[in-house]
Amino acid sequence: MKKGSARTPSSKRGFTDRLYIYNVVFVTAVVAISFIAVFMFEDTSALTVIVPAAYAELSVHTGFVIWKAKCENQRKFKDVGGMDDGMDG
Repeated sequence: MKKGSARTPSSKRGFTDRLYIYNVVFVTAVVAISFIAVFMFEDTSALTVIVPAAYAELSVHTGFVIWKAKCENQRKFKDVGGMDDGMDG
């Protein structure tokens, strides 16, 4: 890919992005399997523990990804953070 060319959707994603996608797929699979198990065995105790724990883990991972992106953007745009309104005087 040339320097300065637009990235295509099929371009290689970063490691953190791939981990996040894998995590979302894993949490979705855990929740789906939990619901299937509830309907098969008619025991709702799995839903009270497994599903909230899966979403809690996903929320922690989401918070980390957002924090990491914020830090990267602050590093990338460190000169833009000033409160310059363009009016001199």
